[in-house]
Amino acid sequence: MRHDELLGLFSRPVLITELESMMPAITDITWAKNYTNSISACTDVLNLPEWQSLNAEIIMRVRDYFHGVMRVSESTEIYITESWLNKTEQGENHHRHWHPNSVLSGVVFLQGDADSGALRFITSDYAQLEFDIVDSNLWNAKSWMVPARPGTMVLFPSGLEHMTETYQGDVARISLSFNTFVRGPVNTGQLMRLKI
Repeated sequence: MRHDELLGLFSRPVLITELESMMPAITDITWAKNYTNSISACTDVLNLPEWQSLNAEIIMRVRDYFHGVMRVSESTEIYITESWLNKTEQGENHHRHWHPNSVLSGVVFLQGDADSGALRFITSDYAQLEFDIVDSNLWNAKSWMVPARPGTMVLFPSGLEHMTETYQGDVARISLSFNTFVRGPVNTGQLMRLKI
């Protein structure tokens, strides 16, 4: 009897989860122009008093991913370094990018039409041949879209390239983004020791 096994080697797991916390009201935000949309002037949104409940849930989910999925030692702490809001109006998008100087990044969709302005992840892996793909799936896709459903958080390795599709909704698409870093012992192995 044949026992085939298909391995997902060297994957970059992306967590998509529904948050339970109430989303704060989005008022009194000073917006600055980004490349193709707008971002908040404040880059410490999750430390504002009205965002504390959401902040607590996000950091709990980040730690679950870091220690549970990535299996990093509990002696290494992960924390949020910065957080900001993004506003994308009808006809705008969010340019292709990644998040340097960060370990994990996240997006929380707060407001907008879930049928438009999806978050698109793009692989930067080189392929020797580009085949005509009959059915795109997790094993062969060059990009993957996640709908922008309000109340949903997407957590991913910061080096994973992503962008937002052109938004066509009538109400502005608003999301919260954040970056993370680590402190404590990163590695205790011989000739690889690092403590931050």
